[in-house]
Amino acid sequence: MSTDMGDPNATPQEARDAIESLGAPDYAKLMLIARYFARTRLRGTVIEPADLLQDAIMKTLDGRRRWNKKVSIIKHLDRSMESDSGHIAEQRITHNTEPLPDHELEPAAPFDDPMNRLSAKEQFKDMLDLFADDEVARDLLFLKSQGLSAAEIQRELGIGKTQYETVTKRIRRHYVQHLSVGRPLNENK
Repeated sequence: MSTDMGDPNATPQEARDAIESLGAPDYAKLMLIARYFARTRLRGTVIEPADLLQDAIMKTLDGRRRWNKKVSIIKHLDRSMESDSGHIAEQRITHNTEPLPDHELEPAAPFDDPMNRLSAKEQFKDMLDLFADDEVARDLLFLKSQGLSAAEIQRELGIGKTQYETVTKRIRRHYVQHLSVGRPLNENK
């Protein structure tokens, strides 16, 4: 038994620091693990490996999954992906559900201050610039900003539900990666 009486769980900042310190080889290893769980447990039909890894990272960063510092951050993310893939597989078996839908964002409150409105427009333009090389993602974001529903966007872009969900996840993943670098949107240029 350990004589250390301190909390073995990392603080949110310690978890963030550990995740930010992961290098390309670490991410490659984590992607192999994510592919394994996505293909073996979920038969590659429910969630993309990158999304499974991204979910494990986000749950660690927002505190839904606590990292016990007695194990490496890689092992922690591995176990998180294993747990999540198991829960998803169990839910699919017991409830015979369709792939889990993306969470739709709530509409933002109206901007009363013209400066806030201007700032939001600049940030949105900068966000669209993040997807300059991904026409489908850029168009999806633009149509979503116009208030179109998922079905309307699919119809407008000529894509199915699965492709819509894939593009939405790709947008979220790319944006989260961009934010994890710690730069505001308008410093991306």
